Amino acid sequence: MNRVRALSFLAMLTAGIFACAEFETGYFKGRVNEATMEQVAKRYGAPHKSERADGKRTVWTYFERGSGTASYSGSARGGFCRAYVLTFDQDSILRQWNQEECRN
Repeated sequence: MNRVRALSFLAMLTAGIFACAEFETGYFKGRVNEATMEQVAKRYGAPHKSERADGKRTVWTYFERGSGTASYSGSARGGFCRAYVLTFDQDSILRQWNQEECRN
């Protein structure tokens, strides 16, 4: 019985992790041409990186980093890093976003 509970908990935890990741990209998909810089900053905080592009656009980058975990053999697997790159127009409206792997 304990094994069934443990497996159920693990399945729910895994589903929750994937649901959260999809929710975040879903937020950006649903807010293009609508969300303002102020709304995004209120939800996610200050961007990790901010740049001006073409003198009119502002590009914000948020990084999501995961840590490495040790396997049964004792060796550590590398973590992951995703970058969410958001482009705002001169009126501070979200016009585009991309999810990328982090660059060094």
